[in-house]
Amino acid sequence: MDFIFNLLINVCKKIMLVGTRPRTQKEKKMVTFNLDNITRQAIGFDNLFNSMLNNNVGDIGYPPYNLIKDKEDTYLLQFALAGFKEKELDVQVKENKLTIKGESSDKEDDLEYLHRGIGKRVFERQFVLADTLHVEGCTFLHGILEIKLKQIIPEEKKPRKIQIK
Repeated sequence: MDFIFNLLINVCKKIMLVGTRPRTQKEKKMVTFNLDNITRQAIGFDNLFNSMLNNNVGDIGYPPYNLIKDKEDTYLLQFALAGFKEKELDVQVKENKLTIKGESSDKEDDLEYLHRGIGKRVFERQFVLADTLHVEGCTFLHGILEIKLKQIIPEEKKPRKIQIK
């Protein structure tokens, strides 16, 4: 399973090279791959491949975030959201898709900015979660939005020993 996961990460990295900047000859060779070779050994990953290939893979880069492995089965997703208020943020999970939205309510602000360096703009970030990842909770403190994800593997999906008869 780790082999397939690492393979998928490498494929995603190669796909993300497309469209971000002019590619070198080496990168062009890296992007060319045959999905048949991968899908023959990755049984049941059809939805994952479809979502990888059909979604817009480009990264907008805002807001910046960290993905932290806290424990063996717990992950933290942290977003730097300086200047936002809690009521301007929306976090939703629907059909294994985590969506984080931010809308600034500075329209009522009558200040004249000489320089505006804090990037407080409208954004929407989406993440496709594995079937075993569940959102445990969300906090917003000191301009950091932190989403706690926990991997819950049902008993029927855990590895089990098959007795040979």
